[in-house]
Amino acid sequence: MPDISEDDIYRASSQFRFWSFAPEQLAAQRRKTHQFALERARRYSPADVGFLTEEEELRLVQRYCDLIRTTSDHLQWPNNVKATAVQYLKRFYLSNSCMTYPPKEIYKTALYLASKTEATHTKVTDYASRISAHPDAILAPEYKVMQALRFTLDVKQPYRGLKGVLMELTNLVDGLLGQIDGAVETSSGKKLQEKLLALPGITASSRTPWQAPPAGVKMDTVQLNDRVLAAYSASRELVDAAASLTDAYFLYTPSQIILAAMHLSDEPLTSFYLDTKLPEGSPERTKILATIHSCAEMMAAYDPKVLISKDERNRLESKLELCRDPSTKDMVKLHAAMKRGEVDDEDDDIKEAKRMKSEKQKSVKAMDDVFGPSLSKPFG
Repeated sequence: MPDISEDDIYRASSQFRFWSFAPEQLAAQRRKTHQFALERARRYSPADVGFLTEEEELRLVQRYCDLIRTTSDHLQWPNNVKATAVQYLKRFYLSNSCMTYPPKEIYKTALYLASKTEATHTKVTDYASRISAHPDAILAPEYKVMQALRFTLDVKQPYRGLKGVLMELTNLVDGLLGQIDGAVETSSGKKLQEKLLALPGITASSRTPWQAPPAGVKMDTVQLNDRVLAAYSASRELVDAAASLTDAYFLYTPSQIILAAMHLSDEPLTSFYLDTKLPEGSPERTKILATIHSCAEMMAAYDPKVLISKDERNRLESKLELCRDPSTKDMVKLHAAMKRGEVDDEDDDIKEAKRMKSEKQKSVKAMDDVFGPSLSKPFG
């Protein structure tokens, strides 16, 4: 029976099927959404209105992704809720424009939906009270968000995998042999432990807070374990912020994000760990390393200082109010009308799927009229 890797499992997930892209595909999807929103906006806005640019939309969404994180921290919710909510918001705006649904009205819903998905049970009234919002304003966009997410609520995250790397490295520090057949040493955990103790020190660009022992002081397992823990801590911070707020989730698998974070935190330690998984002569090694380095470059380039300021946000939202879709200005009223069946709030792709299904049913019925229905049981 062939081995099944974490990446194999990931590639069978809805996240890979619906929310993984090549960089050019991701850019094309955002461009398509923005152009469609512009075409709509020109029908209901004066010709001299300054519409949001694609870059301005991205900056607004980024600002509210960061606000999701600070709100979640304020509520003392787990990291997995925060990460899921951020991805919900980013996924929502792949097929929707800020000019149709401003993020200041959607981000609270995304966070509340994530709390339910990640089993952090909170009454909507309690949640609304803690963030100074009205429960109806939180619930009104929920179905629209679900539609945009294609009803795929699972978000594969790097946190558990990163904890697994920590446990493997801790075992290697203790001289316990991991599963490394075909890679580095397979004779004893002691030899691997010796290799770990002989690793070179960290580079100047490493994100880890660990400091090597003074010159002339021999490394021991206690100091080595401190090095592993420090690399894990730095990687956890990168996964929590840089990976979440960049496009890493759209472009890379969770295991690639983990190794990229480790690479930025402690490159020599990460190289050793990869050696236990990939032999030097492996045909896949070059491609895998290139992908990890590409992901690491994206995460390293993230700078929280480039987030829009309060003044810029106010300017963009004032601009947004002049060109936003008037039909979505009152989401609570729109949601109530939809529940009464007075408006049709389905996405175009859902309508098309229903149309195709209806056409197929008509075709099958026509065939039945000519040839009779299919036989439910074979002759015998």
